[in-house]
Amino acid sequence: MQPSLPIPTDNIYKFACLFGLVLIVSAIFAFVTSYSSSLDRKVKHIEVMISLEAKEDRTKAENDLLAMHKRLIEVTKSNEDFTLVPIAAILVFGLSLSWYGANKWHQVIQKRDDAMVELQLRKLEAEVAKLEADAKKLQPVERLERASAEAANAQT
Repeated sequence: MQPSLPIPTDNIYKFACLFGLVLIVSAIFAFVTSYSSSLDRKVKHIEVMISLEAKEDRTKAENDLLAMHKRLIEVTKSNEDFTLVPIAAILVFGLSLSWYGANKWHQVIQKRDDAMVELQLRKLEAEVAKLEADAKKLQPVERLERASAEAANAQT
């Protein structure tokens, strides 16, 4: 089975650059997911807290429930802060890896490939110039052959 998306394993620097980009996208996705789920939990806890705080005379169970939701909001904020550290580390590593791979690919591989293409272009230009020169040398010979063929046809 052929993969639908070919992975560029022809060059380690290109692979490092693209893997870094995957890490960057993954870190951004993880941040958005973590932030939105944390926000959803905080909103649910705050909704319960608002309804409980609106009551003037609360029972002990309602006070305990209010305290529990306040504590759950603190835990949710703490968890959100805790997840930001590895997400930030992955993002920084992805940025570094992508920059390193792109920079090395440009400095090492692309310059070499550009020089090779330039040499091939110069070689092709030299071959074309040689072929054109050979063609120019053959033109007088072809004219003589045509003229002698016409002279032979005229005599017959």
